[in-house]
Amino acid sequence: MGSNWLFEWIAPFYNLAVRFLGTRQLQIYLDLPTQGRLLDLGGGTGRVAFALREMVGLAIVADAAWGMLRVARRRPNLLPVQALAERLPFADATFARIVIVDALHHFVDARAAIQEAARVLQPGGRLVIEEPDIHRWPVKGIAWLEQLIGLRSRFLNAQQIRELIEEASLRAQEYRDLSRFRVWLMGHKAIS
Repeated sequence: MGSNWLFEWIAPFYNLAVRFLGTRQLQIYLDLPTQGRLLDLGGGTGRVAFALREMVGLAIVADAAWGMLRVARRRPNLLPVQALAERLPFADATFARIVIVDALHHFVDARAAIQEAARVLQPGGRLVIEEPDIHRWPVKGIAWLEQLIGLRSRFLNAQQIRELIEEASLRAQEYRDLSRFRVWLMGHKAIS
């Protein structure tokens, strides 16, 4: 399972160490509320899905690390599913909204994960990706530390992520958040 060992080990403490900073930007980028399903891909303990659960019809957290999902199971109104981002166990066009928050760099194959997200996204749906901005020095330090402790992290810059979104036949849009050292990208799936 690659670097999942770390996430299995830190799962009980993850929510104490990593805080979700709020939902306002995600609400705007995801165009919430919606009656459709939300997939929190690489969602770990469900911290993001839990914050958005009342704005969607059903919130599903998919993650490869079972320890993280055990924590997510304790949160009400979330459905945790163990899955690799590159091989999702969902039918085509299952989700109205998909969010990947601070997780793309942990996936084994970012291209395959975004292709899978596009496959399970409904026409008219939105994929929103939030990633640390690798052009910022503090993020470069975090990337170095993650490599040092043995994580398989591969940080992509905003242009690389945008290209992967477009390769998946989604219309890409980028938002910068200079104050918080992160980039936001949205992929919109056209209605046929």
